[in-house]
Amino acid sequence: MKILFFGDSITDATRERGSADAGRVRETYKDMPRAYGSGYVFLAAAQLFYEKPNYYQILNRGIGGDRLPQLYARIRLDVWNEQPDILSILIGVNDVETNSNPNFTELERWSRIYRMMLLDTKEKCPNTKIIICEPFTAHADTKHIIGKYAAEAKKIAEEFDLPFVALQDLIDKAVDTYGLEATLFDGTHPNLIGSKVIAEAWLKVFREQIDNQ
Repeated sequence: MKILFFGDSITDATRERGSADAGRVRETYKDMPRAYGSGYVFLAAAQLFYEKPNYYQILNRGIGGDRLPQLYARIRLDVWNEQPDILSILIGVNDVETNSNPNFTELERWSRIYRMMLLDTKEKCPNTKIIICEPFTAHADTKHIIGKYAAEAKKIAEEFDLPFVALQDLIDKAVDTYGLEATLFDGTHPNLIGSKVIAEAWLKVFREQIDNQ
């Protein structure tokens, strides 16, 4: 079973890849830990490999700084050509409007691109099952904005009858329990605790709604 994780730096998590490619991992590192990054993809992959050796192929196609339009721009190369059995999408934190982000994606446009990306993917990869993950943050000044994108992601998942991995409430609880710096070291990017929260939430949805079907 080929599982492809698609997204921004939260998915990327400093994975090893060639400097000249558009996100594909170097052949040398394809089966080594550095190919999966140091975040939730690594933890989810480790658990799946442990449970079913030689059954899963895990691909990390996150690229730091990406917004949804950039995902859509590279989806043919990084997703459609791979024809994954499972496609997991986590995107949105770089799309919101902030003082430091002049290249934001308006919510209406974000929603339109997301739907178009899903429709095209269903056409190009008819056998691929898709999982939508909720964008999240711990920054108080942008949480309400991220919340609008998160609500739209959930609405899109429901519209397309896709599994949805809810993350914001889980991240909030982890921050309350372990502290901000132990969960999201800068309010956006997960440390090990935050990565474990995401990985466990993803695995739960995967097992309940995908793997047992």
